[in-house]
Amino acid sequence: MKLTKFVSIGTALFLGASASILSSSKALGAEKVVLTFGPIAQAINISDLENFAKDGTTTPTIKQIIGFSKMDPQVLRGLMSLEIGLKPAILARVVYSTPGEKITDEIGQAIRTHRRTESGKALRAAVILASGDDGRLSLLEILKKYPLPEVYVDVASIAATVGKVQGLVGNVQSLLQESMRETTRTTPTETPIAPRPSVQPTTPPPARRPAPLPASAPQPASPVRGLW
Repeated sequence: MKLTKFVSIGTALFLGASASILSSSKALGAEKVVLTFGPIAQAINISDLENFAKDGTTTPTIKQIIGFSKMDPQVLRGLMSLEIGLKPAILARVVYSTPGEKITDEIGQAIRTHRRTESGKALRAAVILASGDDGRLSLLEILKKYPLPEVYVDVASIAATVGKVQGLVGNVQSLLQESMRETTRTTPTETPIAPRPSVQPTTPPPARRPAPLPASAPQPASPVRGLW
């Protein structure tokens, strides 16, 4: 089966699986990122985080989180802006395979919704949306395209999260092969049409002979002229 067919199936799966999240959000992107480190949670505008990744501009919140996490600011910037290239249609096929969903569910524990529900589903939608503009993917783009007003990020897990995203993309071929096998196993096969039972020829019944006509009643003999 051609790869283009699997790609179209992957795109359809993406649209169906993320429809409930996308329809409930007016804006296709988070407005705020809530940075968490243990019990500490600080909200920051996505634009401030974008400026930090671009040129290192910090805000009091960013400084506070960096101080608590003891992360090198340059390392954090590099992790947030690290880009990975992959076509959106192929990426959709990968993230909606069984192993792809497992990986994105794991990443969804670090990049998550407020109530920690459907984090994997929201992340998969963000991943596809992030790569849809130019076919490139970064942590910052995922945060910008997160389909909810707020996205929660565990700062301590950023490095591991970026590593998992790289692993997801690095194993794209094996994941595509696995998704192909899944499609083959789940594709319904046509039910063979049962042959119609043969009808044995039957001997036609013998033709019925018409019933003999009733004999005509005897007519009285005509009198012989001259005897009476």
